[in-house]
Amino acid sequence: MTTLSPATKRYSFRIPGQGERPRVFLPEIDLHVHSTASDGIHHPRELVRMAKRLRLAAISITDHDTVAGVDEAISVGSELGVEVVPGIEIGSYFQGRSIHVLGYFIDPENEALVEFIRSKRSARHARAAEMVRRLGADGLPITMDEVLKVAQGGTLGRVHIARVLIKHGVVATVTDGFNRFLKRGTPYYVPMLKPSPLEAVAVIRKAGGIASLAHPVFIREHLLQEILPLLSNAGLGAIEALSGFDAEYGLSVEEHLLRCSMMGGIATDYQLARSGGSDFHGLSVKPQEMGSAHVPMSFLDELRAKRQGTAV
Repeated sequence: MTTLSPATKRYSFRIPGQGERPRVFLPEIDLHVHSTASDGIHHPRELVRMAKRLRLAAISITDHDTVAGVDEAISVGSELGVEVVPGIEIGSYFQGRSIHVLGYFIDPENEALVEFIRSKRSARHARAAEMVRRLGADGLPITMDEVLKVAQGGTLGRVHIARVLIKHGVVATVTDGFNRFLKRGTPYYVPMLKPSPLEAVAVIRKAGGIASLAHPVFIREHLLQEILPLLSNAGLGAIEALSGFDAEYGLSVEEHLLRCSMMGGIATDYQLARSGGSDFHGLSVKPQEMGSAHVPMSFLDELRAKRQGTAV
């Protein structure tokens, strides 16, 4: 097997005396991508063009607590022949731990979803303002106006504060900004009021979507064992069985792959569809490249089947 690009695999066969010859292409997808509508650095249209260059068959724009980038991506996708699945990633808390839930095939104009997004946007703004106030009180050169300018109207997050700190030379990278000033345990960190993951699943279902547990490979095993039955009973439809590797979580590549394999088993046990994606934000934010999770098109077929109520 030879890798053509981060997103397309070519399977080969050998003819005696002629070496390897390409036989068939298997399309891949990326169902976890972030744009400037939240904390990504690429506009939705740019993400679709990147997907086209990588020969991805489909992507999903899953911005944090917003669907602002979906329409633009779908429009460009229809022109370029890249399927764009309308999506979202909703942050929640369970036993004091952050749990993210992805939503696929949602209706961006659903009233319950629109109101939910509005309330989340307000909470994010209040949290960012308090963190900026604490940083400023300690003499760090940062203002809320600068953070809002960096966010460009997108969903506010700590990454935007980190980018302002980079601009002022306080830190060198986003990761440095989080580690020194913005992560849990620092004096500037402010927890954000978040719904429970059960509420996240409920609002996704109200919007006509399929709810998928995001990056479960990074959730501690005991917590995963406790939350899965609850989410399954609440209508969870899928689990992210393939995800981009991130050394920041302390796993080796081999451990990451093993846990991805375990997620596939969990999907079978709980009769869930499998989703997958890189969690691409842009390389200056996170190291994962678009398409790096190598998600097969069959995962999208599973999500469609789950949505239609047929067996996975």
